[in-house]
Amino acid sequence: MNARLIILIVLAGGLAVYFAVAKSRPGKPSNEPPLPKTEGPNVSAVPLNELPLPGSEPAVPPELAIKVEVDTSKGKNRLYFNITEAHGYYVEQFRIDAWYKREGVTGADDSPTGALDFFFDQYLKANETLRLCGEVVPEELRPVGGDIGSSENWDAEVTWHGRAREKNPEKLPPITDLRRCEE
Repeated sequence: MNARLIILIVLAGGLAVYFAVAKSRPGKPSNEPPLPKTEGPNVSAVPLNELPLPGSEPAVPPELAIKVEVDTSKGKNRLYFNITEAHGYYVEQFRIDAWYKREGVTGADDSPTGALDFFFDQYLKANETLRLCGEVVPEELRPVGGDIGSSENWDAEVTWHGRAREKNPEKLPPITDLRRCEE
Protein backbone atom coordinates (compact mmCIF):
# COMPACT_ATOMS: atom_id res chain seq x y z
CA MET A 1 0.00 0.00 0.00
CA ASN A 2 0.95 3.54 -0.60
CA ALA A 3 2.23 5.47 2.46
CA ARG A 4 -0.21 8.34 1.79
CA LEU A 5 -3.17 5.98 1.79
CA ILE A 6 -2.11 4.49 5.14
CA ILE A 7 -1.78 7.99 6.64
CA LEU A 8 -5.28 8.91 5.38
CA ILE A 9 -6.78 5.72 6.82
CA VAL A 10 -5.14 6.36 10.21
CA LEU A 11 -6.35 9.99 10.20
CA ALA A 12 -9.89 8.96 9.25
CA GLY A 13 -9.91 6.34 12.03
CA GLY A 14 -8.64 8.90 14.55
CA LEU A 15 -11.31 11.41 13.55
CA ALA A 16 -14.02 8.75 13.81
CA VAL A 17 -12.90 7.86 17.34
CA TYR A 18 -12.70 11.55 18.31
CA PHE A 19 -16.25 12.32 17.12
CA ALA A 20 -17.65 9.14 18.69
CA VAL A 21 -16.18 10.13 22.07
CA ALA A 22 -17.32 13.77 21.71
CA LYS A 23 -20.93 12.70 20.97
CA SER A 24 -21.01 10.32 23.92
CA ARG A 25 -20.11 13.08 26.39
CA PRO A 26 -23.06 14.59 28.26
CA GLY A 27 -23.94 18.18 27.52
CA LYS A 28 -24.79 20.30 24.56
CA PRO A 29 -22.60 20.44 21.42
CA SER A 30 -20.78 23.76 21.25
CA ASN A 31 -22.28 24.79 17.88
CA GLU A 32 -25.84 25.05 19.32
CA PRO A 33 -26.94 28.34 20.87
CA PRO A 34 -27.31 28.16 24.65
CA LEU A 35 -30.77 27.95 26.17
CA PRO A 36 -31.91 31.11 27.96
CA LYS A 37 -30.86 31.17 31.59
CA THR A 38 -33.86 30.90 33.81
CA GLU A 39 -34.33 30.73 37.54
CA GLY A 40 -37.26 30.02 39.77
CA PRO A 41 -40.49 28.10 39.34
CA ASN A 42 -42.37 30.85 37.49
CA VAL A 43 -39.97 31.42 34.58
CA SER A 44 -40.53 30.20 31.02
CA ALA A 45 -38.64 30.26 27.74
CA VAL A 46 -41.93 29.82 25.84
CA PRO A 47 -43.41 33.06 24.43
CA LEU A 48 -46.58 34.20 26.18
CA ASN A 49 -48.71 33.93 23.04
CA GLU A 50 -47.97 30.18 22.88
CA LEU A 51 -49.30 29.56 26.39
CA PRO A 52 -53.01 28.98 27.01
CA LEU A 53 -54.85 32.01 28.38
CA PRO A 54 -58.38 31.44 29.69
CA GLY A 55 -61.18 33.89 28.99
CA SER A 56 -61.89 36.09 26.01
CA GLU A 57 -60.80 39.49 24.77
CA PRO A 58 -62.61 42.41 26.46
CA ALA A 59 -65.38 44.15 24.48
CA VAL A 60 -63.50 47.47 24.70
CA PRO A 61 -59.90 47.29 23.42
CA PRO A 62 -57.07 48.15 25.83
CA GLU A 63 -56.01 51.81 26.08
CA LEU A 64 -52.33 51.83 26.93
CA ALA A 65 -50.39 54.85 28.18
CA ILE A 66 -46.61 54.94 28.32
CA LYS A 67 -44.10 57.19 30.08
CA VAL A 68 -40.37 57.14 29.25
CA GLU A 69 -37.50 57.60 31.72
CA VAL A 70 -33.81 57.85 30.79
CA ASP A 71 -31.16 56.14 32.94
CA THR A 72 -27.46 56.59 32.18
CA SER A 73 -26.14 54.98 35.35
CA LYS A 74 -23.54 52.23 35.06
CA GLY A 75 -22.38 53.70 31.75
CA LYS A 76 -25.44 52.43 29.86
CA ASN A 77 -28.03 54.28 27.79
CA ARG A 78 -31.31 52.88 29.03
CA LEU A 79 -34.91 53.78 28.42
CA TYR A 80 -37.44 52.67 31.01
CA PHE A 81 -41.02 52.35 29.80
CA ASN A 82 -43.80 52.58 32.39
CA ILE A 83 -47.02 51.18 30.90
CA THR A 84 -50.52 51.50 32.33
CA GLU A 85 -53.92 50.48 30.96
CA ALA A 86 -56.94 52.80 31.36
CA HIS A 87 -59.52 50.05 32.08
CA GLY A 88 -57.32 48.06 34.45
CA TYR A 89 -56.94 45.15 32.01
CA TYR A 90 -54.34 42.38 31.98
CA VAL A 91 -52.34 42.78 28.72
CA GLU A 92 -49.39 40.77 27.41
CA GLN A 93 -46.57 41.31 24.90
CA PHE A 94 -45.68 44.80 23.76
CA ARG A 95 -44.06 46.35 20.70
CA ILE A 96 -42.91 49.86 21.53
CA ASP A 97 -41.58 52.60 19.28
CA ALA A 98 -39.45 55.19 21.07
CA TRP A 99 -37.99 58.33 19.55
CA TYR A 100 -35.84 61.32 20.44
CA LYS A 101 -37.80 64.54 20.47
CA ARG A 102 -36.62 68.10 20.30
CA GLU A 103 -38.03 71.43 19.16
CA GLY A 104 -40.40 70.84 16.25
CA VAL A 105 -40.48 67.03 16.56
CA THR A 106 -44.05 65.79 16.67
CA GLY A 107 -43.46 62.04 16.36
CA ALA A 108 -41.17 59.24 15.27
CA ASP A 109 -41.41 60.25 11.59
CA ASP A 110 -39.64 63.59 12.07
CA SER A 111 -37.33 62.51 14.90
CA PRO A 112 -33.59 62.56 14.20
CA THR A 113 -33.32 58.98 15.52
CA GLY A 114 -36.45 57.72 13.81
CA ALA A 115 -38.45 55.07 15.65
CA LEU A 116 -36.41 52.71 17.81
CA ASP A 117 -38.34 49.44 17.99
CA PHE A 118 -38.50 47.34 21.19
CA PHE A 119 -40.36 44.07 21.78
CA PHE A 120 -41.15 42.74 25.26
CA ASP A 121 -42.56 39.29 26.02
CA GLN A 122 -43.95 40.44 29.39
CA TYR A 123 -47.39 41.10 30.81
CA LEU A 124 -49.08 43.99 32.54
CA LYS A 125 -51.09 42.78 35.52
CA ALA A 126 -54.59 44.19 35.89
CA ASN A 127 -54.65 47.58 37.64
CA GLU A 128 -50.85 47.80 37.87
CA THR A 129 -47.97 49.55 36.12
CA LEU A 130 -45.44 47.54 34.13
CA ARG A 131 -41.86 48.84 34.05
CA LEU A 132 -39.80 47.64 31.09
CA CYS A 133 -36.25 48.52 30.09
CA GLY A 134 -34.44 48.72 26.78
CA GLU A 135 -30.92 49.80 25.92
CA VAL A 136 -30.04 52.26 23.19
CA VAL A 137 -26.74 51.59 21.42
CA PRO A 138 -24.35 54.46 20.55
CA GLU A 139 -25.00 54.10 16.80
CA GLU A 140 -28.70 54.85 17.36
CA LEU A 141 -27.71 58.08 19.12
CA ARG A 142 -25.32 59.26 16.41
CA PRO A 143 -27.98 61.54 14.78
CA VAL A 144 -28.29 63.46 18.08
CA GLY A 145 -24.58 63.79 18.75
CA GLY A 146 -24.28 60.56 20.75
CA ASP A 147 -25.99 61.90 23.88
CA ILE A 148 -29.18 60.19 25.07
CA GLY A 149 -30.28 63.38 26.83
CA SER A 150 -32.89 63.28 29.57
CA SER A 151 -36.38 61.87 30.02
CA GLU A 152 -37.83 65.05 28.50
CA ASN A 153 -36.03 64.24 25.23
CA TRP A 154 -37.89 60.95 24.67
CA ASP A 155 -41.38 59.84 23.80
CA ALA A 156 -42.83 56.43 22.99
CA GLU A 157 -45.99 54.62 22.01
CA VAL A 158 -47.16 51.03 22.20
CA THR A 159 -47.64 50.16 18.53
CA TRP A 160 -48.87 46.61 19.14
CA HIS A 161 -49.85 44.42 22.07
CA GLY A 162 -50.81 40.80 22.46
CA ARG A 163 -53.81 39.29 24.21
CA ALA A 164 -55.83 41.12 26.88
CA ARG A 165 -58.27 40.10 29.59
CA GLU A 166 -60.51 42.17 31.86
CA LYS A 167 -58.82 40.68 34.93
CA ASN A 168 -55.71 38.67 35.73
CA PRO A 169 -55.88 34.97 34.91
CA GLU A 170 -56.38 32.82 38.00
CA LYS A 171 -52.86 31.49 37.50
CA LEU A 172 -50.49 34.04 35.97
CA PRO A 173 -48.36 32.66 33.13
CA PRO A 174 -44.63 32.11 33.58
CA ILE A 175 -42.63 35.20 32.68
CA THR A 176 -39.72 35.79 30.30
CA ASP A 177 -37.30 38.64 29.47
CA LEU A 178 -36.10 38.76 33.09
CA ARG A 179 -32.58 40.03 32.46
CA ARG A 180 -33.14 42.77 29.90
CA CYS A 181 -31.41 45.52 31.93
CA GLU A 182 -30.06 43.89 35.09
CA GLU A 183 -26.38 44.64 34.51
